Amino acid sequence: MVMKKYDKTTFRLFKSQITRFLTLIAMIFISVSFMSGIGESQSKIQSSLTQYYQEQNIPDFILKSNSGNFTDEDIENYKQQFGEDNVLPLFNLDFEIGGKIYRIYKYDIENSQINKLELLDGEYPKSANEIVVEQKKDNLYSYEIGENVEVDLFGFKQNFTVSGIVQNPLLINKYKEPSTNYPDRSIDYVLYLSDKTMLPLPSTDIYIKIDDRTLFENYSGAYKDFIDNQVITLESNNVTVLTLYQNYGLYSLNEYAKKVGMIGVIFSVFFMLVTILVVYSSMTRLFDEERSQIACLKTLGYSSLRILSKYLLFITLVTIIGSLLAFGVATGLTNILYSTFEIQFVMPPSIETATFLNFVMIACAYILVDFFVTLFTGLNITKNKPATLLLPKAPPSGRRTLLEKIPFIWNRLSFKYKSSFRNVFLFRSRFFMTLISIIGSTILVFAGLGLLDCAIAQSELGSIEYISVFLIVFAALLCALVIYNLSNINISERRREIATLMVLGYTNREVTGYIFREIYIISIIAAILGVPLGVGFLYFLFNYISFGALSSVNWWSYVLAPIATIFFTFLSTLMLRRKITKTDMNASLKSVE
Repeated sequence: MVMKKYDKTTFRLFKSQITRFLTLIAMIFISVSFMSGIGESQSKIQSSLTQYYQEQNIPDFILKSNSGNFTDEDIENYKQQFGEDNVLPLFNLDFEIGGKIYRIYKYDIENSQINKLELLDGEYPKSANEIVVEQKKDNLYSYEIGENVEVDLFGFKQNFTVSGIVQNPLLINKYKEPSTNYPDRSIDYVLYLSDKTMLPLPSTDIYIKIDDRTLFENYSGAYKDFIDNQVITLESNNVTVLTLYQNYGLYSLNEYAKKVGMIGVIFSVFFMLVTILVVYSSMTRLFDEERSQIACLKTLGYSSLRILSKYLLFITLVTIIGSLLAFGVATGLTNILYSTFEIQFVMPPSIETATFLNFVMIACAYILVDFFVTLFTGLNITKNKPATLLLPKAPPSGRRTLLEKIPFIWNRLSFKYKSSFRNVFLFRSRFFMTLISIIGSTILVFAGLGLLDCAIAQSELGSIEYISVFLIVFAALLCALVIYNLSNINISERRREIATLMVLGYTNREVTGYIFREIYIISIIAAILGVPLGVGFLYFLFNYISFGALSSVNWWSYVLAPIATIFFTFLSTLMLRRKITKTDMNASLKSVE
């Protein structure tokens, strides 16, 4: 019978706290979605890049002869050093033809196993007068299949027909590709002559790949050490050595992926701190509301852990449900962010990485932290004796507020505003928890706006721009939920006070004004403090990721962030007004004295 009664109290807890339950679920959902989605983006990009490197056999070294071309003896020496299958001699030179810069390659483009071209359309050359061309990009022209192209090299002229369109793994950058022979200009066209072509062209370059294709692993430290050592050796043979660290497209893609990861880490930590703070505040105040219930259970002989089990179940279900709902959104967010990199790069084929593992790690972190925060808070309550718990928690002694010490301002305030300011600062721990939570949300919104300003200023960084947009959206949603949740709790705690005001004849407008005025005071303070603290946060972020500057942040970002906080406060109070006006006066006034 006792067990059944306890089960009923558990059911009543969920029923009475359904709004708090759903709001906390929504907060966990937003935080886990953002953290998993952003966190996985870096891994997805870098894993796809590594697979692309391995599948296309992208060369680790490009040797350019300082004398103009490599001899057969040079080529044979490199084959003996690195292995015959790891060395590819080829012609590669930039020419100005008709005012345009052409990069022309010649090698066995169809069968070569090093730097394998991806055939996008058409077919590889079947005859000596056919060529393939690089696909069109933002700053790179191209030809249509079947078009004729006249090539003039070293006095030899020949007409070619375009048979196919290809993608070179070394040319994934969609923006300007600098010319090797014309440093101040960029390439306009890229042509690939097959080994069937009769033009007598020397071996100007040698591509070399290393045997251990796993060493690359997103430009790992071990790979860099190996490459640096090899470069020292290779440069002693009168050649210029280029590595993948000099390839703008591949290297910058990897670096941008790192920046996404760093942005994700910083903001994820901030998201988690704000969320956990709100969870702590919510559960602390829930335990205060349930003091008499806990006292009764202690009187019936229940242990502290048994009493706390329903609250632990409450927060665990909140976290699990919120996390499970977040999985699909996080996966979608990762895929969207991956596709945004196509603005600047020809992205490698996307591969599925450890999305599930990443998600599980974040979800488990939330479950553990929320569980132990609730356990710690609950144990502080249950250690009290039932007689103490049956008494309402004693309010703190009244103190003069800061404004009261400024007569010029205080004496001009009406009674209702004086009352509101006193109530705001009476419960200092609650005030500071609420204030810090809303400040944290304001900082996130401001940081998102600032990051967006910097990305727009550097228009080629489309991926960072999209991340900023997602950050603003998720931060705004979190901000709205933080304010709504804390406002809802504030109303729940003050039902007796609200009922008393109604009994005394206060109108609905006066009662809602009395309660909501305090919420607006805290939100305005948080909005004002959030901007300078957000500036400090952005300064740290820009230095950490080596991108952006405060000078690029537009003035309206300083205005929009606090306005967003005030707007969400207004929206929350609008949604919660009915909860105040529909307060059951009889039930509220029967609470324990």
